[in-house]
Amino acid sequence: MRTTFSGIYIALRALQAQQVSLDITGHNVANANNPNYSRQTAVHTATRPFPTPTMGYTSSNGQVGTGVEISQIVRMRDSFVDMRLRQQMQSRNFWETIEQGLSQVELFFNEPSENSIHYALDQLWDSLQDLSRDPELMAVREVVVQRAQLLVESIRGTREHLQRLSENLNDNIPIKVGEVNILAQRLAALNAEIGKVSATGSMPNDLLDTRDALLEDLSKLVDIEVVQDFGNMVTVTIGGATLVHRGKAYELSTATEKDSAFSYDKNQIVWKDTGSKAQISGGEIGGMLKLRDEELQYFIEQLDQWTWEFAVEFNKIHQNGYDLYGDGGAYDPSDPNSQVFRFFTFDTLETPPDLDSPHDARATFAAANIKINADIVKDVGKIRASSLPDARGNGDNALQLAKLRSEPPGTSTVTLGDKFNAIIANLGVKAQEAIRMTENQVVLENHLLNLKESISGVSLDEEMANMIRFQHAYSAAARMMTAVDETLDIIINRLGIVGR
Repeated sequence: MRTTFSGIYIALRALQAQQVSLDITGHNVANANNPNYSRQTAVHTATRPFPTPTMGYTSSNGQVGTGVEISQIVRMRDSFVDMRLRQQMQSRNFWETIEQGLSQVELFFNEPSENSIHYALDQLWDSLQDLSRDPELMAVREVVVQRAQLLVESIRGTREHLQRLSENLNDNIPIKVGEVNILAQRLAALNAEIGKVSATGSMPNDLLDTRDALLEDLSKLVDIEVVQDFGNMVTVTIGGATLVHRGKAYELSTATEKDSAFSYDKNQIVWKDTGSKAQISGGEIGGMLKLRDEELQYFIEQLDQWTWEFAVEFNKIHQNGYDLYGDGGAYDPSDPNSQVFRFFTFDTLETPPDLDSPHDARATFAAANIKINADIVKDVGKIRASSLPDARGNGDNALQLAKLRSEPPGTSTVTLGDKFNAIIANLGVKAQEAIRMTENQVVLENHLLNLKESISGVSLDEEMANMIRFQHAYSAAARMMTAVDETLDIIINRLGIVGR
């Protein structure tokens, strides 16, 4: 049969359960403004009833309840939403990095504006038309050189800005790798602590919240996959290789790599223990790698190639003319005056470019090295504006140079200006794509954040209601304790006189 004091134990368990529930409610309220906190709730479970069924037990009288207990304190979290949110953060930071990089590239080209390459190119064509009308005027020739110098400075300046951005990205990669390693070490330490607590049968809810916040921070940097084991510890992988396994973190490092297309040694991300290349395709670091190796390098190569073709085609026409002194004709290495057939030259070339090969392999770094022939800068009379020897008033060759504005050179079907416009148009398309993708990723991420907040966020109104509910339950349990005490007092102190 049940004991005389069972009512006190039932009331005691009720008081303890409601007190724990009030403590959890207070913990929720205290962390209402903590973005990494997940709402917690106590699971109330009826304790084992009396009597326990046995072989001779009959259920005619039924079992009597023995009260309540807190079986578990759980945090409100959806693992699927967490996984999708991490994936979305990887995509958003990837495209955001691409967008920011391409927006800087657009600023470097600065099209259309009076400081752009295309504007300087139009100014050069205008000056050549003026030269074709007044080839004998030194002032007109001086304007041609000045306009050409403006074009050269615009090309070299744009190329320099692109180069610096590429170098800055390269220098920033080891910094970001260091951030990944720090997060990995903290995750490993948390894993070990979580494993110890979980082994006791308890749920380390606050530690789990901290770990989830670190995983979100890590997913902003690199694309990761997360798998949780039976001990509530996680394994984190990058491209199939393990970054964190239980209490162990595997570090990333950087190794320099030479590439003929780059003027500096590239920082490649590798695994410190094996030296193998890390496969990173998402997050901020993935965006930096793609921006440096593909997007940015593409526009650098396009500008170099266009600059090379422009100089070759310009020189090809320029060599056919004659200057104010009657000098001209084909290139002759033994004739110093013959060197002036090149209006544009390149710093790094000891030999002149092949005029029949506008796609010369030496086009690499052309935009960084283009300059005006020093002999022409010293004496503008050496500009070959005439198509006939000893015809100072002839400007037909200058007119042929000016026609490059509207006529495709050689066998090409596109003008030099249109080729440059194609580069700018391609840049605009890529930049718009990055902007659109970033906006889409932000919308999806905000949706998942709202979904996460609806599940894990703390509602003060709901917590206040719970507080009142648990408070009244506590008061009722206390009142029951008083009632049982009064009952026992009557039984012990007021019934009969035996024992007094």
